[in-house]
Amino acid sequence: MRRAVCTAAAVCAAMLLTACAGEDLASGEGISNGQDAQTGQSGETVSEKAGQDEDWLTVRMKRDGRTKHDLRTEPQDMEQTKQTDLDAYEAGEVIISAGGDMWISGSLDGQLVIDAEEDELVHLYLAGVEITSPNGPALRVEEASKVIMTLVSETENVLTDSPDYTDYEETPACLYSACDLTINGDGALHITGYHEDGIRSRDRIKLLDGTLSVQAKGDGVRGNDGIYMQNASVRIESEKNGLRTVNQGADDRGVIEISGGTLSVIAGKNGVSAASDVYLYGGRCSVNAVEERMRTEGTAYIAQGCME
Repeated sequence: MRRAVCTAAAVCAAMLLTACAGEDLASGEGISNGQDAQTGQSGETVSEKAGQDEDWLTVRMKRDGRTKHDLRTEPQDMEQTKQTDLDAYEAGEVIISAGGDMWISGSLDGQLVIDAEEDELVHLYLAGVEITSPNGPALRVEEASKVIMTLVSETENVLTDSPDYTDYEETPACLYSACDLTINGDGALHITGYHEDGIRSRDRIKLLDGTLSVQAKGDGVRGNDGIYMQNASVRIESEKNGLRTVNQGADDRGVIEISGGTLSVIAGKNGVSAASDVYLYGGRCSVNAVEERMRTEGTAYIAQGCME
């Protein structure tokens, strides 16, 4: 890579000095609830350890939050895959305006913009990408039906934005998506959000496989309609919330679900903040926060042994 990865130490220094260790979430401590979604009682926590309503774990383990598109980590036809070398572009916007498979590599001082048709799926393969934006997001999805980002094996990918978001106030994240966003693959992705959020989607975010590190002035990962994490290794340092959803509704809208992988959060506000239920089972989670390790407006379902 041509530039060193920024650490954003100044962004998180004050937060790191005051972050608390928190309590044992499997016992129901360290959780702040709004109105319980199922019982109408506040402060409800259902855990395997407590021996209450263990059927939730069986039900969730039978589900698979991934689609056939989410599972694909290689182009369907490499010869038909569009190759984009960012080194060939001068500073500014590089725009992808069609769906399909896109192989991206190289460095750019500017923005990578996805502006496809609303019914088109865009599959990006990041193979050693470094984007530093002088204004606004480093990677911005304006329109598509869905975007999948595959982190190509044995590659490091870096996205860094700027504190300056003039003309980009409505897309306040280093990696911003107006549609569903999936991240998979065996590579690594490092995100530094100097303005507000690290990763944000107006819809849902899925973190599947790969190694992600996010440092953010605002929320680390914000999926307005939901966050689903399976086998990824995710490390978040944020001045606000680590993981956050904001909407509620049918079809698990607002749910945060972690069914595997490893999650490490240090947050200046709440570690996990869900507008609906939270499901933690499989994998390992370490959550430290200045305010609440976990805050949910629904019910927190936590399997024994998944929280450190």
